[in-house]
Amino acid sequence: MFQTNVVHSLLRGLDPLHQKSINLNSGQIFNGKILKLYPGQLASLQLGGLTLTAKLEAALTAGNRYWFQVQPSEGLPELKVIEGSKHIVRDRDNESILRQLGISNTKASESLIRYLASNDIPFTRDHIIQGADVLQRLGLQKDEGLSILKMLIERNLPITPASFSALSSVVKGEGLSHNLVDLSNLLGNLQMKEPVIHQLQQFINGMVERMNVQVDQNATISLIKDLLGANQASSTFQEAQLGLQQLGLKPKTPDQLLQHVREALSKAPDDLLKQLWPTLSKDQINQALTRGQISEIFTKVVIENSPRGEKSVQQLLSLLAINQNKEENSNVSQQLASIISRIGYQYERDTLQLLQRTDGNESQLLQLKSLLLKAQQLQLPSSIQEKIELLTNRITGQQLLSVNPEGVISHYAVLVPLKLFGKTTDLTVQWEGKKDQSGKLNPDHCRILFYLNLDNLKETVIDVQIQTRIVSVHVINEREKPTGLINALLPYLKTALSELDYQLSAVKWTQPMMPNPNTGFQSTNAYNHQSRQYQGVDIRI
Repeated sequence: MFQTNVVHSLLRGLDPLHQKSINLNSGQIFNGKILKLYPGQLASLQLGGLTLTAKLEAALTAGNRYWFQVQPSEGLPELKVIEGSKHIVRDRDNESILRQLGISNTKASESLIRYLASNDIPFTRDHIIQGADVLQRLGLQKDEGLSILKMLIERNLPITPASFSALSSVVKGEGLSHNLVDLSNLLGNLQMKEPVIHQLQQFINGMVERMNVQVDQNATISLIKDLLGANQASSTFQEAQLGLQQLGLKPKTPDQLLQHVREALSKAPDDLLKQLWPTLSKDQINQALTRGQISEIFTKVVIENSPRGEKSVQQLLSLLAINQNKEENSNVSQQLASIISRIGYQYERDTLQLLQRTDGNESQLLQLKSLLLKAQQLQLPSSIQEKIELLTNRITGQQLLSVNPEGVISHYAVLVPLKLFGKTTDLTVQWEGKKDQSGKLNPDHCRILFYLNLDNLKETVIDVQIQTRIVSVHVINEREKPTGLINALLPYLKTALSELDYQLSAVKWTQPMMPNPNTGFQSTNAYNHQSRQYQGVDIRI
């Protein structure tokens, strides 16, 4: 269900108000219903949920359904009724249309034309010929194969086995992160010394290292405060406890944590203690720990907004044995941009630009996709060949669905492999908005969706809407809202947005509506009853 929603959003965009339109091109065929006739051979037709006005070449009857073919024209679309369609018995429509179009009546072509007609998708003669050929070649004539062909036709993409396989990998939810790790392991066990294989393995290993998302150290200190200051029966305590365990802190009770902190701080250098607790002496810190006043101690932690302050926090977390990313660069946006550029989502464009330049250097095309394509030319074990083909198809499929700059609203999407606290996952990011004068999306007015399948929170959608640099965040997840954790991390989110000249207006958490076989819908409260207990923290948004 989650992957289906992601693909649907990639196809339809984020703004349904701008999707209620259709462009009819010469040669397209569709089955529509005449709603009303007007003078001058004009008529109002229904195609799916849309109503359109067109010029007809024949006298028809309002209320009847016909097969139409779009004719070359300017202005209003001009429609020709396919001969004999108004007299055809419905069960034999498909066979008759295939005959009218001069297409062989095969199981694949008949199932495809039936599927497109039932989904109100305009198609051409070539769509049926090419689509039926792909279905027969790949042996996929069920709904899965038909739905992929529908996507290709809707986006006016070439219908080939390659494009079909690429979109199929997206629909199946094939990820990048765990497949990259798997391929790296397979290549590591390969005895082949081909330079391309060595280069591919080194490149993937570098990407896997960059996939690690840095832990926010200030937020970690906040979790420690919550764990020590909250009632053990409260949700705040449980959420902070699970969050710290996810980061690698093993003590499970305040008493165990108190002993752990005592031992850790007793080993801390005096200058570190002085920097973190400038208002307290080492004796005062030890006395407070002896009395069990650990919560008060952490409340008085002072973190400088400087490289020196960051280093002191890293030292403290190291003493507490909390996992952390030791890279100095904490800019997650730069990290994501680096990963995206290395995947090769713009490989074809970059190749074309390189060929057009006289001073081009092939090293500029050192991307994951380019190395995968080179490796496909080698004779490799079947397990490695399959993994390389899977990754290539997944990247290509994302390329096919990622950009839709037509119309007033532009739409972009990327898939980013990540590693959060040692767990691999894939982040799908989808942007939508108007372009500014420079041709880029306007950062003052846009919408961004993040799709994540996390280790503890599982399927999660974060909907970020920006209007006049005022940000609202909507988290959609089936679990109960972790109120304590959100309240603890909210100040850091506000501060981070403020530093970027954005203002946070609200953070909303809702559980998805689930279908009910009797009514078609199920209330959020009814769904809450079936939800599992909150079991962990994955990432700070």
